[in-house]
Amino acid sequence: MLTIKTLENIKLGAKITLFNGIYAALVGIFYLGFFNFILKTNMRAIDVVWQVFAKYNVELNALFIRLMILKGIFIFAIGIFLIYLSYYILKKKDKGTWATLFIVGLLFWPSLLTFEALDKNIYLIIADLIGWITFLIGMFIPFRYFMREDFEGY
Repeated sequence: MLTIKTLENIKLGAKITLFNGIYAALVGIFYLGFFNFILKTNMRAIDVVWQVFAKYNVELNALFIRLMILKGIFIFAIGIFLIYLSYYILKKKDKGTWATLFIVGLLFWPSLLTFEALDKNIYLIIADLIGWITFLIGMFIPFRYFMREDFEGY
């Protein structure tokens, strides 16, 4: 049975994941706009001076830049997808959409956090950790409602 408290929990969780999607899109835009800063920070973590690397390894430098731009586009696209799914949950309270959002978020945020941990970029580790924690909060608020056997939707 759908009570007012349950409905409020679903809306609150969907709003949190909606803002999480906006946050992911903004992180993707950050990757696109500040890829030079990110690459310099990543290179500093492995004790390579970025200017020397960019000067003597031009082809490899271009590959790193393309990879960072592709990563930013991917993060932005996942953010838009999270926004869409969260908005759909706000409107329909659909269990299938919630499960899709749950799986996508649980694959996206930890994998992004793992990549940044391997790059040893503390700024992006913190940004990704914030995204993962807010996503988990938004997912677990309506968790009991969506996991019930007598789920009715509406």
